[in-house]
Amino acid sequence: MKEIGICLLTTLLLFACQPGQDPAQAKLRSEIKSLESQLIKAEDANKDKVAALQLIEKTAQYAQQYPQDTLTPTLLFRAGDVAKGVKEYGKAMELWGQVWRDYSKHRRAPMALFLQGFTFDSELHDPVMAAKYYKKFLTAYPNDTVLAPQVKQLLAVINVKPEDLIKKYETE
Repeated sequence: MKEIGICLLTTLLLFACQPGQDPAQAKLRSEIKSLESQLIKAEDANKDKVAALQLIEKTAQYAQQYPQDTLTPTLLFRAGDVAKGVKEYGKAMELWGQVWRDYSKHRRAPMALFLQGFTFDSELHDPVMAAKYYKKFLTAYPNDTVLAPQVKQLLAVINVKPEDLIKKYETE
């Protein structure tokens, strides 16, 4: 949860660097900023699920209305993190999917695609869907020096039961 707080704080700082927006855009950004502040104070999105869900909704609205804003992919990524934090996995998948599909060159795009696979793997225990997203990752970002090796390792053990992995590593 500490990571979400740091991410949200970074987003708050980015808000201050966006001059020249129309009043409706400024209002929506202000609402998102306020919700982020509220969640940072709560330290855990589950402690204020109403604010978390509002943040997710406002971010989706912002992305729909201002898709060309340079902050949009960052907001979507962070809202995906918040959605995962409150166990709204479908919404997290949707938001992260929007990041890598619509903003494939953004620095968060590879992580967004990875997180889709990892969430299917670790939270939803769906190895078929996890493998699908891991394979998409390797197709889209085969040269990612940080995540591609991890994705290959995860794919290699996707259908292995955890207890079998433990036995394998104990005997090595």
